[in-house]
Amino acid sequence: MSDVERPCIKGRERMNFNLIQWLFTDPCTATNCVVSTATSPGTPPETFHFYIPWTIFCILGVLIPFYYSVEGRKRFVKDKPVIKNMLDRFLGWLAIICILGFPLIFARAFLYEYFFAWRVWRYLWIASLLTWATIWIVYLIRKFPKEQANYLEFKKREQYTPKGSKSKNARRKTASSR
Repeated sequence: MSDVERPCIKGRERMNFNLIQWLFTDPCTATNCVVSTATSPGTPPETFHFYIPWTIFCILGVLIPFYYSVEGRKRFVKDKPVIKNMLDRFLGWLAIICILGFPLIFARAFLYEYFFAWRVWRYLWIASLLTWATIWIVYLIRKFPKEQANYLEFKKREQYTPKGSKSKNARRKTASSR
């Protein structure tokens, strides 16, 4: 049996990529960066091309929930309690995820030889953002239509519920104040 040569599984010998090592390598170790001296140019750390989009996304991800909490609740969803409840639930988490994105991008840009510059932190951040988006989409597909229908039924039932007379309430208030 040893004389018979087995066919190699396609790609098995050529695969020398270690995912764990790649995730837990800082940008300086990835390129063997060296500080430049007066006599020799240095080797810069691994380049990262997403500073501007990451920063813009994080800024918008903090500003939108902030604007919503300060002004948007009163202006846009004042009379829509189901949408208000949904935005209250999900925009706060977006702000938290985006606030956590700032130190990660700062560590990648300036602390590239240290612990928080590892790729694993950026990929965990992206995974948390995707998890947040998935939970929101599932909510919009499964729960939101039911909540909206329940609210509309409640409004319809409330329309036929007899309301107390304002004059009776006014009489009670004046009588109790005497």
